[in-house]
Amino acid sequence: MQKLMMHPRFGQINYEDAGQGAVLVLLHGFPFHSGIFQEQISILSQQFRVIAIDFPGAGSSALLSHPDMSMELLAEWVKAVLDQEHIAQVVLVGHSMGGYVAMAFAEQYAAMLKGLLLLHSTAYADSEEKKQARIRSIQFMETHGAKLFLKQMIPDLFSSSFKRVHSDQVERVVRESQQIPADQLIAYYKAMLKRPDRSYLLRNLKIPIAFVFGKEDTSILLEQALTQVSFPADSHVHILDQTGHMSMLEQPKKLHLILSHFMHYCRAET
Repeated sequence: MQKLMMHPRFGQINYEDAGQGAVLVLLHGFPFHSGIFQEQISILSQQFRVIAIDFPGAGSSALLSHPDMSMELLAEWVKAVLDQEHIAQVVLVGHSMGGYVAMAFAEQYAAMLKGLLLLHSTAYADSEEKKQARIRSIQFMETHGAKLFLKQMIPDLFSSSFKRVHSDQVERVVRESQQIPADQLIAYYKAMLKRPDRSYLLRNLKIPIAFVFGKEDTSILLEQALTQVSFPADSHVHILDQTGHMSMLEQPKKLHLILSHFMHYCRAET
């Protein structure tokens, strides 16, 4: 069920709320919306209560491209939805930028977490090389617009075989992402640029923490990403073949199983 809430600070927040039971929260990445998880919502809501939140400018959520945009502010955005639904504890899944938000949420609201899964994401801050790439992307969007940038950027998030076989699906993702205004996308990139390293949280959180990586992911390089998986005391690692940055579309059945097993494990641990 699609829901809308009006927040005094943020304005309209759109989110999907489906199923019953233990709560699984899905946070989408840049430059997507909660619909990127539609297959996971359909399947997993048969076992759990699944909430998938649209960040500012995505789906039907209000724009929020002001200079205060940050991962911490987006964590407050997530908290606002959970407060609205009177939810005290969740398993939190963050894809890419959503993973950065999940780490900010964990820093502020650790007691609300029963488990944390970073989906093609990292607890590290951007490297200097990554920061320079984001700055160039911002400059490109300011000069040429976001639509051209997304048309070039998004196909590279998928594995080579998926792009070849499912080019129509990749094009659909591009078209949907192009609905988000350039100012909002630029605000996201600036927020990602300034986020701190939160890898210390992986050592300190007393909850199960899982990681999902793709072997063909050119955004989160596997060799670097794997250096963080030994930090949690209770760590679960999944590396998917023939997968880039978008396992929710590239490997939906495998991701369903991973998320379902992780949810059951987190419930057994509490």
